[in-house]
Amino acid sequence: MTPPGAGLKEIHDLRLRLQGVTDELERGPRQIAARQQLLDKKKSELEIRRTKLKQLKVAAEQKNLQLKTNEAKIHDLQGKLNAAANNREFDALRTQIAADKMANSVLEDEILEALEGCDANQREIKGFEQEIAAFESELAKFTDSVKQREPDLKSQAAEMQAQVADVEKILPPAIVPQYRRLVQSYGARALSPVRGTACGECFVGQRQQTIVELRAGKFIFCTCGRLMYLAEDD
Repeated sequence: MTPPGAGLKEIHDLRLRLQGVTDELERGPRQIAARQQLLDKKKSELEIRRTKLKQLKVAAEQKNLQLKTNEAKIHDLQGKLNAAANNREFDALRTQIAADKMANSVLEDEILEALEGCDANQREIKGFEQEIAAFESELAKFTDSVKQREPDLKSQAAEMQAQVADVEKILPPAIVPQYRRLVQSYGARALSPVRGTACGECFVGQRQQTIVELRAGKFIFCTCGRLMYLAEDD
């Protein structure tokens, strides 16, 4: 491989490694943000469950109050029943008492169902709280690991950027502006090896004259825009 081709391969390899480090640097905060968003969602769901529990308790208390009111009413009706002036009044009071007792029976079932719902909801909340606590602990550990890794990654990135800048000195000044635009758009994929006769990025075959010029050390951009160099097996 000609010196320019070797230099382009070195630039490409360095930029690929730099991109890997940069991606890792950017990936950590993204993962933290995504996990924090999931944690916030879980906390919102927990508040919904707590609100539901409060509603169940209020409903149970209201039904219990209604039951007590009905029991007082039945007690009052029984007093009136004992003092009934005639059979017609007696039968009417007895029918009313029977209806109120039936309503109370239904209320008792509803209260029991509400209390069971409260118990189930409380158990669910407790389990959810434990899940959130474990998730928070895991997130804290993950955040710490990302922050501990960050200085080393930044150091690696800075070192590679310096290496890239040094090797890029082989580029002729005339092509540097175009090369910079490519790097801005494609990153490490601004460069592409030619394997056989095809560009490694767009797979378009190159003319034999182009291959000859690449072997001679000429800097050539593919129709897809990439700066090409011959792969080592060529």
